[in-house]
Amino acid sequence: MIVAETDGEYQFVTQPAHARLAGEFADHWGNDTFETPNPRAAVLLAAYRHDTGWVPYDRQPHLDEDGQPVDFRDMPPETWTDLYEAGVDAVADVDRYAGLLVSLHGAGLRNRRYGLSPSWPETPPAFRSFVDRQENLQSRLAEALHEVGAVSPADQRLLAQLHENGTADEGADSRLWTNYRLLQAWDTLSLAFCVTDSPPGYDGVDAVPTGDGREETLTVAAAGDGEFRVEPYPFDTAPLALSVPVRTVPNDAFDGPDELVRTYYRARRERRSVTLVPGERRGD
Repeated sequence: MIVAETDGEYQFVTQPAHARLAGEFADHWGNDTFETPNPRAAVLLAAYRHDTGWVPYDRQPHLDEDGQPVDFRDMPPETWTDLYEAGVDAVADVDRYAGLLVSLHGAGLRNRRYGLSPSWPETPPAFRSFVDRQENLQSRLAEALHEVGAVSPADQRLLAQLHENGTADEGADSRLWTNYRLLQAWDTLSLAFCVTDSPPGYDGVDAVPTGDGREETLTVAAAGDGEFRVEPYPFDTAPLALSVPVRTVPNDAFDGPDELVRTYYRARRERRSVTLVPGERRGD
C-alpha cells in the first residue's frame, strides 16, 4: 500500500493499482525518439504485474506499532520479501522472461537498483539472502531462456556483471539491461503520481534508454488541472490521459486496525487523473 499523508488525511493507492499505471505507460511507450519495448508481450507483462505479489496484502491497509498506516517503504523485511518472492514466482509461471525482469526489479530495489541508484544504502543484512535467492533464480531463468533463444550471450554476460559487481559495465550492449531500465523508468514515473496528493512526487526519471544506445532523463512538471509536461516525450500519443484509483481516510476516523479497514472501504474510490503532454522543446 502506498500511503500519502496530507493535511488531516491519509491517501491510499494499492501497489497493484500503481503497477497497472506503470503498465499503461509501457503500453503507450515508443515514438520516433524512443524504441517500443521488445519482446513486447513479456516486457508489458512485467510492467503490469511487477507488484502482483502484493494483491493479498493490499486488500486492506495495515497499522504499525504506533497506530500509523504502513507505507510500502516501511514494511517489515520478512513481509516485504515474502510478497516479492510470491510475485516473482507468479509472473515467472506465466512467462519466464517477464519473471526474470520482475526478479531483477525486486532484487534491484535492495541492491541500489544495480547501479542506477548509487546513493542508496548498501543491501541491508535483512535483505541479503533475498537478493542472493533472486540472483540464483535469475541465473536459472536466463539459462532456460538462452536455450530457446530468448536471452542472448550478451544478456548472460550482463547478468554475470550485475551479480558480481552490482552494476553493469558502461555501455553494456544487452536487451535485458535495456528492458530492466525501462521497467525502472515506468515504475518511477508511476510512483511520481502515487506517492503524493500533489504530483509529481519526482521531477525527473534518470537512465531512460531510447533504444539507440543513448539514455535520457525525463523531466516531469505540473501544468495545472491534472496535466503534466514530460520532456523528452516518450509516448505514442499526445495527450495521454490515464488515472489511478485513490481512497482518502481522515486521520481521526479510526482507532485500531479493524476500524481502519471499515473506514477505508467506506471511503469512495476516486480517480486521480493524469494527462501527459509533450514539454517545451529544448532550446525554444
